Amino acid sequence: MIRTNFHTHVKRCRHAGGSEEDYVKEALSKGLSQLGFSDHAPFEEIDFGMRMPFCELRDYLSTINALTKKYQADIILWKGLEIEYLPEYCDYYEELLTNWGVDYLLMGEHYYKTAQGETINIYNTPSPTLYLDYANTVAAGMRSGYFKAVAHPDIYMINPFAWDSTCQKAADIIIDAATATNTILEYNANGFRREQKQFPDGVRYQYPHNTFWQMAAQAPIQTIVGSDCHDPSKLWDEAVEYSYQQLHDLGLTPVIELL
Repeated sequence: MIRTNFHTHVKRCRHAGGSEEDYVKEALSKGLSQLGFSDHAPFEEIDFGMRMPFCELRDYLSTINALTKKYQADIILWKGLEIEYLPEYCDYYEELLTNWGVDYLLMGEHYYKTAQGETINIYNTPSPTLYLDYANTVAAGMRSGYFKAVAHPDIYMINPFAWDSTCQKAADIIIDAATATNTILEYNANGFRREQKQFPDGVRYQYPHNTFWQMAAQAPIQTIVGSDCHDPSKLWDEAVEYSYQQLHDLGLTPVIELL
C-alpha cells in the first residue's frame, strides 16, 4: 500500500511535539512517499489559541522549503495549514495560497459561525440545534474553493449529546456539499487515539462517528485518512491502520493524494 499523510502537526502549535524534520525522518522510516504538513494556522489579528503564533508562519514555511530540497530524492513534501473557514477571512485564505506559497488548506472547523453571526467553539456547543450552523459554515467553506479537504467533518459529535435528527441533518448538509464540490472528507485517525467515552446514546469514540460515515458511504464522496498526528511516533501507527480497515469495511476506498 502506498503510504501518505496530509494531516501533520508540529510543536509550533504548542500542543504537539517534534520539529518538521523529526516528522520527515519518521515518514521515511515508515515508508511514506508523501508528507503534507498542516499545523494549526494563525490569524494575524486574533488569537483563537492552540495554534502557531503568526510570527512563526514564515519560518514554518521556509523550514519546509529547506527540507523539501534536502530530502528531494527521498520524499515529496507539501506546505499546508489546518484552519477554520470563517467568511470574513476569505482574503486571508487567498493570500496564504498565493503570496505565502501555501500548497493547500485543510478545513479544521474548530470555530464556526452561527446564523446570528456569533463565532462559536465547536467544543463548547451548548445545543445540538447549533450543529446546523456548524454544518452550514463547513458547507460554505467547501463552496469557497479554498480547501482541499475537511478535517474530522464529524467533530461536532464530540459534545455530550445523542445522535438525533439534527445530527443527521448536519451530516446531510456536509455530505451533500462534499459531493457537489468534490471536496474530500477526512476520516480522522486521531479520534481513535482518544479513549471511548460514555454518551447519552452509549459508549463510543467522540469521532469518527459510525452513523455519519455510514451515511457518507452511501454518497459518491471522496475520503482520505488523516493521521492528525501531534507526535512523530503517531504519524503512521495502529490508529492509522485501523482507520483504513474501518473505511474498507464501510466500502470506501480512500484517496492517497490531496494534490
